[in-house]
Amino acid sequence: MMQNFYIKSVVWDLTFNLESDITLEIGYGGAAFRICYNARTLAASPYALEQHHELYRILYKDDPDGGSWQAVERLRKPFEELMTQMAPNPPIELTRYLHSYLYPPWFILEAGVAESGRVQPYFKAALSRQEFGRPGEYVNNDFLQPHLSPLLDSKLNKYSSHHVQVLAQTSQLVPSRVLVDGTIYFFKTWISGRVHGYHELQLYRKILANTEASPPLLAGPRICRLHGLIIDDDDDVLQHYPLDSDEENHSGTRLVGLLLTCIENRGTLKDLAPWSDDCTNEDRLRWSGQIHHSVECLHNAGVIWGDAKPENVLIDMEGDAWLIDFGGSYTPGWVDEDKRETVEGDRQGVQRIDDWLTRWSRQPVTRIKRSGEGGGEGGV
Repeated sequence: MMQNFYIKSVVWDLTFNLESDITLEIGYGGAAFRICYNARTLAASPYALEQHHELYRILYKDDPDGGSWQAVERLRKPFEELMTQMAPNPPIELTRYLHSYLYPPWFILEAGVAESGRVQPYFKAALSRQEFGRPGEYVNNDFLQPHLSPLLDSKLNKYSSHHVQVLAQTSQLVPSRVLVDGTIYFFKTWISGRVHGYHELQLYRKILANTEASPPLLAGPRICRLHGLIIDDDDDVLQHYPLDSDEENHSGTRLVGLLLTCIENRGTLKDLAPWSDDCTNEDRLRWSGQIHHSVECLHNAGVIWGDAKPENVLIDMEGDAWLIDFGGSYTPGWVDEDKRETVEGDRQGVQRIDDWLTRWSRQPVTRIKRSGEGGGEGGV
């Protein structure tokens, strides 16, 4: 099966400077690559330097329609063969674990100049342990610790990424569906310093506590729940990264992800509700009732949904509505700012979802199939 090169980032000077370096970070075949174009190195060839200046001008304009994507591809292309040779490229049928996605080997590649005057790709080094951007957030971080400690002390399952099998990933090569102890979960990457994440942990902790204290209280609502934490220790997971001899090894334990309810779904409420060929008015009425019921159950347990809007409702394969995203905040048009993260704000958001569903029930949209197209979607 052919694997794609995924461009993670492209960096150049934002202040116009033709001598700017250009750096690409690319994921491919179970590895990560940092490709460095240095204008001073390329100056050995007038042709290579001219090409570098041309590509920098395109990137500086930062206009997708002006060729910026094509410029990135031109920067990547000379390194394609080298990356293919260096990537571990595990056979697609082998079991892949979360560890291999979170901690791929990192290689630094550099653009040199060949005798022909064209760009010559070189392998420079493997990224050291000190330079590697470690995913997640250290559990003793002053901001994370107050929210995470009660969960670490609870009966909630904790796993190392070594024990989490990856079943599916997004187009950005981020694991999504995972398997742990025979159960499928949705994997949510933990992003360091994200305030909404701290809020989310608080609410999941409250849901867990209420479920344990009074199981019937939250037995009914269809809501996304926290089932486990992925906790990694540096000494365990970073063994294949070289340690620079002149630097100390600063190791620790990090929260790298959450195991949430995996909701096999047809899409969000926003995706489905407007279309006459995706749902009926009976569906819209049922979804409204299910949303009301779930939100009231949450409120009875002292939990606020927060960002109430159609994008935060998933419709499962049986046609039932599930509430997701307990990160708090609000979305203008659905919840007023002065009502954010309150019972009143939730009720306002639910009422506006009701009004939105009513509008689509009166005038749903039908997809049009162009002649000659089998089952594909056409225009509206």
